Amino acid sequence: MSKSNKLFISRYNDFYGCLLTKHQCEMIRLYYDCDISLFEIAEQFGVSRQAVRDTIKRAENLLEDYETKLGLSKKFLKMQEVMLQLENAIDNNDIDNSKKSLNLLKEILEDNDGDI
Repeated sequence: MSKSNKLFISRYNDFYGCLLTKHQCEMIRLYYDCDISLFEIAEQFGVSRQAVRDTIKRAENLLEDYETKLGLSKKFLKMQEVMLQLENAIDNNDIDNSKKSLNLLKEILEDNDGDI
């Protein structure tokens, strides 16, 4: 798995981890955030390495499915980007770009169907 995919899974766990079982959430956190090996996680939980791998794969699929359906991570990243644009516009006393950024932020906040 690429570094960028690992980052997405970790971020999705931040957003949707509460929708997973405690074991799934913790195994994802240990594997992606703490860089703990499957073997070490298996020892910690008293299960086989294969059980940890299966649990992590199942959790990854659930997290990706939640993001596809809800899009919270994507929306958060877009809001973060717009907030930076707004901050830069304010710092530069750029009223036109400040208004544009504020309008875009309002659109994002009002967007209920997840499309950005």
